[in-house]
Order: sequence, then C-alpha cells, then structure tokens
Amino acid sequence: MNEPLWDVPALAAFLGKPTSWVYDNHTKEKIPSFRIGQHLRFAPAEVRHWMTSNCRESA
Repeated sequence: MNEPLWDVPALAAFLGKPTSWVYDNHTKEKIPSFRIGQHLRFAPAEVRHWMTSNCRESA
C-alpha cells in the first residue's frame, strides 16, 4: 500500500461530496471500504478503480 488510507472527510473531498453523502451511500454505491474499529477507511487505489469501473461518463 503506497498511499495512506482515506477517512470519510478525505474521500468526501476527493469526490466533491459532503461527508453525509459518503456515510449515506458507501454501501448503496458499493464504494470499496472497510472498518477499523468504528471508523470507515478507504484505499485510494481501490476507490479510483471503483470510479473508472462504475461511474458514468458525462456526455
């Protein structure tokens, strides 16, 4: 793992979404995540892969 894990505020900033959106949608949108204790964490490389595999391009 080359990059440090992202917490919810870091992922929200990367996606340009509020932190509440991340909490509300990480399961529904199948954003790759895992828990360390009670905290959600995200691997940046997995999130980037998820984006290229699952997100629509704008026309």
